[in-house]
Amino acid sequence: MDLRHLRYFVAVAEELSFTKAAERLHKAQPPVSQQIRQLEEEIGVTLLLRTRRHVELTEAGRVFLDQARQILRSTEGAVVQAQRAQRGEIGRITVGFFEHMSYTLLPPILLAYRERFPAVEVQLRWFPVISQAEALRRGDIDIAFLRTVPDMSDVTWETILEEPFVLAVPSNHALAGAESVSLKSCAQEQFIMYMEHLAPDFRAAHMRMCASAGFVPKVASEVGQVYTLLGLVSSGAGIGFVPASVQKVHFDLVKYKPIQGKPVTYEVLLGWSQRNPTPLMKAFVETAKSVL
Repeated sequence: MDLRHLRYFVAVAEELSFTKAAERLHKAQPPVSQQIRQLEEEIGVTLLLRTRRHVELTEAGRVFLDQARQILRSTEGAVVQAQRAQRGEIGRITVGFFEHMSYTLLPPILLAYRERFPAVEVQLRWFPVISQAEALRRGDIDIAFLRTVPDMSDVTWETILEEPFVLAVPSNHALAGAESVSLKSCAQEQFIMYMEHLAPDFRAAHMRMCASAGFVPKVASEVGQVYTLLGLVSSGAGIGFVPASVQKVHFDLVKYKPIQGKPVTYEVLLGWSQRNPTPLMKAFVETAKSVL
């Protein structure tokens, strides 16, 4: 017994006519009659009483009709849901993120994604930036915001944003009134720097920036997160580099200043550990790209 048997039977049972059922199914009458006979023989039950001018359901036929309709509705629903899943419209996706994503890029991406795919359940999990790739390999998350840190093995990614750094300075600092800042003028400043074991990419980039300006930075303090750096800058403890997107975060006692010269940039990536991304992952990446 297959779905064709059920469809043919439902058509005959509802029309109570093999001729009308055949017209409804866009089939010739003999194949329809043959399918009904095969169905009855297979299940060992008489479903229809036939005369030359009349067709009616047996009691068994009425019971079978209700069940056949349910099966066909369920099958149609399953097809629709499978098609939606293939388009990335339903399901669940677990997204990994690191600290400053939560108040810069993640909010607009999530808002757009949830608006486009309201039936997808989104779970969010925070990991330090250096732990995102390992979380993907363990299967803790499906997709993750990443930066180019060591040990990206077995991770596939796409770049969704490349942005420069800006300089965060206390609002009462001499540089606060400048339109932009030359790093050479910062040789004697105290810097808040990122810890190498927590943000190796940022630490290396900022050391290179200072070296290109002809000095080794004087390190007043080391931090693991951007928000902590901003807090220390606001207290007057020093100046520091932050991603340009962080300028969306308002601190009363912090000013953001563009850095003169060729900008040094870093990349924000979306990565996954599976060889082929699922439709859900593809939809999330495409949404992120469209937002940024």
